[in-house]
Amino acid sequence: MDSFELGRLTDHDFEVVCRDLFSDILGVPLEIFPRGRDRGIDLRHTGPAGTTIVQCKHWPRAAQKTLIGRLIKDELPKVRTLAPDRYVIATSVGLTVDGKEELHSAFALYVRSTGDLYGVEEIVAELLRRPELVRRHFRLWLSSTAVLQTVLHQDQYLRSSWLHKRLPGVADTFVPHEGFERAKQLLETQQVCVIAGIPGVGKTTMALMLAAWLMGNGYEVHEISQDIDEVGALWREDTAQVFLYDDFLGRTTLDAPLSKNEDNRLLSVIREVQETPGKALVMTTRDYLLEHARLRHDRLATPEVSDAVSVIRLTDLDLRVRGQILYNHVHHAALPPSDKHRFADPGVWRPVVRHKNFNPRLIEETLRLSARQGQDGATAMLENFDDPRRVWERIVENELTAEAVHVLEVLFTFETADLDDLEESWNWYRQEMDQAADGRAFRRALQLLDGTMISVEQGQVTFHNPSIEDYVRFHLGAGRARFQELIRALICGKQLYRLVAATRLSDGAGILDQLRENEPAVAAAVQGMEDDGATGMPEWDESRSTHLEWILETAELLGSKSLAAYVTAETRYQTFHDERFSHTVTLADSLYTSSLVPQDHAKRFQQEVADAIHAELLESVKTNDWHRSIELYRLLGVMTTVEAHESVVRDLVQCALEELRQLAAEPEQEPRVAPLELMEELVDFLSEQGAEDELPEEFAIVTERAEGIFAAREAERNDWFHKYRTQRVQAERADAARDHALIAELMRNLDESS
Repeated sequence: MDSFELGRLTDHDFEVVCRDLFSDILGVPLEIFPRGRDRGIDLRHTGPAGTTIVQCKHWPRAAQKTLIGRLIKDELPKVRTLAPDRYVIATSVGLTVDGKEELHSAFALYVRSTGDLYGVEEIVAELLRRPELVRRHFRLWLSSTAVLQTVLHQDQYLRSSWLHKRLPGVADTFVPHEGFERAKQLLETQQVCVIAGIPGVGKTTMALMLAAWLMGNGYEVHEISQDIDEVGALWREDTAQVFLYDDFLGRTTLDAPLSKNEDNRLLSVIREVQETPGKALVMTTRDYLLEHARLRHDRLATPEVSDAVSVIRLTDLDLRVRGQILYNHVHHAALPPSDKHRFADPGVWRPVVRHKNFNPRLIEETLRLSARQGQDGATAMLENFDDPRRVWERIVENELTAEAVHVLEVLFTFETADLDDLEESWNWYRQEMDQAADGRAFRRALQLLDGTMISVEQGQVTFHNPSIEDYVRFHLGAGRARFQELIRALICGKQLYRLVAATRLSDGAGILDQLRENEPAVAAAVQGMEDDGATGMPEWDESRSTHLEWILETAELLGSKSLAAYVTAETRYQTFHDERFSHTVTLADSLYTSSLVPQDHAKRFQQEVADAIHAELLESVKTNDWHRSIELYRLLGVMTTVEAHESVVRDLVQCALEELRQLAAEPEQEPRVAPLELMEELVDFLSEQGAEDELPEEFAIVTERAEGIFAAREAERNDWFHKYRTQRVQAERADAARDHALIAELMRNLDESS
């Protein structure tokens, strides 16, 4: 490790290395302090001895003269404003004796001596004295000229032209993360690592960096391109070797099994590698392919394989890692400087790094195509993230077994399903398509998907990632499922309710088309569920009236005369006396406004509902139940074609006056306990009927109490809102500051990266 190619580091890499290096050199902790380009602070320490600032200038291609000119012109005025007790300059530009003297003269009030001016040679010398610090920074270690010569240039260490082409670019953009550290530990302890994950998450990138890490420690890297037998042909007892087997289970199909006895031969090689010092095996595969292979080949489920698996999860790519990945790719992309600078805007990078479908491969491909086609890379990136088809279409349409795809299609109708219900509906679906359906096939499909596309926990099955559910919705709407058979396989109203609800989403037009095309099956499913008593409505809103209203809405949506006829028939002889009248009134209004329901029936049903409410109102008035009476009276008012009888109004006024007497006679209650809404309803009704003068004293007492309670509640609400808003603003500011500290410093110099 005789030197470092610091030019291979990004600005952020260089700044982080300088933070750790100069914290050690100066003996004080330094913080990265991204305050923006106008403050002149990169690293800072504030303590009893005063303030120390370290200015980092990573301009590896700049001349000394250019650097000195920019420092004096741009940074010196800022330093005068900041007036630090000590000012240190660290740069990846070489500094001569004359250059240091010129800088020391210019910054004399703040730079103690030329010893506080570190050019590239001094930084390299300090790093060479600290090998542990170097090894902590993977990208710095990789920039070692000795390691780079090994990794990038010496054929005896690199036995693949493909690796020759890939390693330099991957080394530039790779960001170590938790998954990478797990994989390194596996290699250190077991010498075998199987990297699994969804497409585009960075499996091959991580495998290449593991190979580079081993190459830096003297290993030869051999690519396995056909099958595991190549390891035997390449094996040399006296040589440290790592074998890299990318996509060892294939890329595009699950139908072709491993070649004859390859599972046995693969297991034999794994055991041989694990038992031989100086050997390592790194393999990658898509996680669902690995699950499928384990089901087909029992030997791949042995501890030798399962204990060596390291799955890269999207959660491994936290906000900091995502920001670095985005920055590295933009920094090295062949984009014009103005396009790169766009990513310095938080309004551009923040939606990218926070996106639920964040994917390193999509970032790489988007920037590559944008550079080639002259597109706006920032806009294209979000469009790609918003379209889940780019990630999941190839998998679902070409790579999963039919049984597994059918599980996804059925699961969409549940969103979250009990395992038994999912299996029952899946069985019916398969039978409707005249395909084999048994518990073993279902469990195999479930195992294939679990942990990758779905999550099975405590008997509940859900989609593993929101983008998968988004794609399955597109898949169904595009007519790629047997929609008629799927509808016939529904076992509960919840499933149909969810399909209809999906039509109201912004991308739900395709599912709406499918439901319309299969209207007879939908109508049959609705009526079948009626016979079973399963409405499918949410529990908090379930009633016969609400369900019939939903059926009528569905009939309008699909133009289904049969469903409308069903609702008409169901409302012909029932007035739903046992239900909440508010639901029944809404149903009556829907019937009245529907173009599919005969108007004479709608009017008759509305009158029947009004008569039922009127009869109930009379009973409530007789018992002086003011609360129930006024509720029923207001419902009658909603039904515009019906008027309350004058006798009922007179009786209701007397009921209200009796309630007024009781309220006025009660001792004043605490504001939170007093029934403010009921007081207001009572006062409003008496005012509407001109009856406030019949009991003026009581009316004044109740009105005053209501106003006092209202004022107290408003004050309490305002106080709560102020506290909530203050806390929310503070939390948002903290989040914004944290985001800025993690990523903004990565992005701020992109306009200088050309």
